[in-house]
This record gives sequence, structure tokens and C-alpha cells, in this order.
Amino acid sequence: MATNNKWAVERTNVLQSNKQLTDSYAYLDEGDFGWYAVAGETYEFDATIVYSVTAITEGVAFSINSSGTIAADLTTNFISEYNTDATTVVRTACVAFNTPDHGSASPVAFPSGLNIARVYGVVKVDTDGFIGVTGIAENAFQATASGGKCVLKWRRVSWPADA
Repeated sequence: MATNNKWAVERTNVLQSNKQLTDSYAYLDEGDFGWYAVAGETYEFDATIVYSVTAITEGVAFSINSSGTIAADLTTNFISEYNTDATTVVRTACVAFNTPDHGSASPVAFPSGLNIARVYGVVKVDTDGFIGVTGIAENAFQATASGGKCVLKWRRVSWPADA
């Protein structure tokens, strides 16, 4: 019988208010739309971001960032995906914080709030710190993440040896 079972409690955060994106990566909400990570522990996460733009030519992207440093053992792997039209999904494999670039060749599907992006995967940091969902727009203040509709689920999936 396995003796290494741990309780992995999933937690859910909801973006409380709208967040306008700028032309550089920024937290959607530094404090509530993320979690405080402990060095050496691995976390699984899945964020769904509902957003709108002023024009369908506006490029956007979503990622994660941390006040801690990314683990050197290459255990951070995540996917950033979003629609560029009604039938095309761009899916980027990421191993660094605040990637991918929005690019001007990544327009969105709809100007209204029907756009949905996902950022999901695993992350591990070498120093304690806040990990949160970030966003970027091709042009500042032309895209808005919708408060009350963006959901982040996360859980710790590894523990220190003495836990």
C-alpha cells in the first residue's frame, strides 16, 4: 500500500474587477488572482481568462509571473492558449515567466467579451514568492480582462521531504 499519499486541496480564485492590459506584462491582480508559493514546491494551475478588446486586430497574450525565481531544474512548464479567430487556437508551450509575446500577428476572435484564454501547467520556484496570472496587449488599454469571469484553480502537488 502506498504511503506517500498527500492531500492536494484545490483552491479557486476569481478576478474581482476588470483589469485593463498594458503593452508590457502585468499581474491581473497582484494579491488575489494568484497564490503565495513556497520554494522547492511544485504547483499545478489552470487559469481561464475572459476578455474583450477594442478591435479584433488587437494582439493579446496571457502568462504567469512570480516574485520568486523560476526553478533551475526545468520543472516549470505551462501552456498559454487563445483564439485568433472563430476556429483557430494558438497554443504556446512556455518554460519562462511572461511568455509568449502578444505579437501583432495574434489578433483576437471577437471584439466583445467572448474571447477566452487559458494558461495552465506546473510551476516551481527556487525562492518563496507570489505567483500570479499576467496579461499583455499589443497596445496599452485596448484589452480588458473581465472581473467576475476569470477563474484560477491551483493546488500544491509536491511537498518538502519532511512534510
